[in-house]
Amino acid sequence: MRDYFIKFIGLISIPALLGAASSIGYVKTLQGNVTITHKDKTIVPLKQGDKVFEKDLIKTADRSTVGITFEDNTRISIGSNAEFFVDAYLFEPANKNVAFKSNLFKGSMGCVTGLISKIKPDAMEIKAKTATIGIRGTSFVVEVKE
Repeated sequence: MRDYFIKFIGLISIPALLGAASSIGYVKTLQGNVTITHKDKTIVPLKQGDKVFEKDLIKTADRSTVGITFEDNTRISIGSNAEFFVDAYLFEPANKNVAFKSNLFKGSMGCVTGLISKIKPDAMEIKAKTATIGIRGTSFVVEVKE
């Protein structure tokens, strides 16, 4: 009976493992109401420690902020009433395969770059309504007004 149970657990776990995406970062700090819309369109309230994935849309409410630390140690702080989208993220430093492409649709954010911009300076990009910022290893703040 025990062998059947173990086989059953293994069979139901395989689809979850095959479809599971790897997280690219996590919520380090959070204040107020922040939601995340995942690639599959599910919307979830964020809490400290939650994982962030490629193609996630993060929205902050009035008087709300969130701080995210990514795999390469890039740190992004998103201010109130903001929308930030992680378009592409790749961090394979051994092969120098790195990329961080994102969009700030509205609101403000601050950033302290991590290893991606050090490994490949033109691999990090943040788009806003009227500008694209190519990051070359630094810290900065940007605001998009409606």
